[in-house]
Amino acid sequence: MSLHFGNSEHIEISLLNSGLFNTTYKLDLNSLQRKLILRVGPVNREYLLNYEQNLMEAECYVYDLLSKNQIPCPVVLAADFSKRFIPRDYMITEYIDSTPLSDESIPNEAKCDIYGQAGKWTSEIHKIVGPQFGRVSDILRGKGHDHWDQFLVSHITEIGEKSLFFGVLDRDIVNRISHVFENIRNIFTSVTTPRLIHADLWAGNVLVHSNNNNSNYELAAIIDADRAIFGDTDFEFANPWMINDSFLKGYGENIDEPNRQLKLDAYKLIYSFIDTFVWKVQYQNKNEYENHKLLTSEILKSLEKQI
Repeated sequence: MSLHFGNSEHIEISLLNSGLFNTTYKLDLNSLQRKLILRVGPVNREYLLNYEQNLMEAECYVYDLLSKNQIPCPVVLAADFSKRFIPRDYMITEYIDSTPLSDESIPNEAKCDIYGQAGKWTSEIHKIVGPQFGRVSDILRGKGHDHWDQFLVSHITEIGEKSLFFGVLDRDIVNRISHVFENIRNIFTSVTTPRLIHADLWAGNVLVHSNNNNSNYELAAIIDADRAIFGDTDFEFANPWMINDSFLKGYGENIDEPNRQLKLDAYKLIYSFIDTFVWKVQYQNKNEYENHKLLTSEILKSLEKQI
C-alpha cells in the first residue's frame, strides 16, 4: 500500500465474500481515514481461457470508458499488471458504501426499480462504440476482429480447444457446436457496429445504496466489467441472469428483427459453453458442471433443429 498511498499505518483488511474469479479485500486505512477495495487476480493461470489472461486490465479500460460517459462504476486508483510486486494482477478502487442487488435485505419492490435503473444504464453502455469486435481483453492485446462473425467463430474454437484439453466435453459435442456456428454465420453479418457489452450482468454485479432510512434505493455502480465485449447488443440480452421485464422497461426500445431468436439461442450456447468449462476446470464443482453440461447439450440440440 505504501507504493501507492505512502506510509499508511494501521490497515484493517477483511476478505469480502463476493466473486469467484478474483479475490477481493476491503481495506480500512485508519491513519488516512479512508476505505478502499483491493482486487487480486487468480493464481492458477493455466486453468484460464485465453481471453481471461488479462481480464483486470480490460476491467480498468472499461471503467475508464464508463466514467467518461457518466455511467456509475468503481473509481480505479491504482493497478498493476506487470507482476513485479506480487505474482498476480491487482487493482485498487474507491470503496463504495453499498449492497449487492442480490442481497436478500433489499425489498422486492425496491429490486424492481433497481432492475429498471440497471436497464437504463445498460442502454447507455451500449451506446459506447469500440475500435473492433471481440473481448476487450483480446482487443487490448491486438487480437480484435473486423467482423462480428469472425470473432464468434474464433471464440468458439478457442473455448473448444481448451474444453478438449481438460476433458470438459467430448470431441463430438465440440465439433457440433463449431458446425452450428459455421452454418448460421450469415445471420451475424448484419452486426456492423461493435458496441460495448458488459457480458456478465447479474444481480451480484449491481451495487445499491439506500437513502432516507432504507426507504429509497438507488443504483450505486455496475461492477465486474472484466469480461466485456465489443459486439452485438443482443449478446447482453441472451444473458440468463439479469434480463427481466423491469430491466427491459428501463432499457427502452429493443427492436425485434428476423433471426433474432436464433441469434439469442446461439449466444446462450456460448454462455453455457463457457460456464461448463468454468465449473469443471476452475471451480471444480461437479454438480454445477453436470448441470451446465446438460444445458449446453439441450441448447445445442435446439439450435440444430432450427437450422
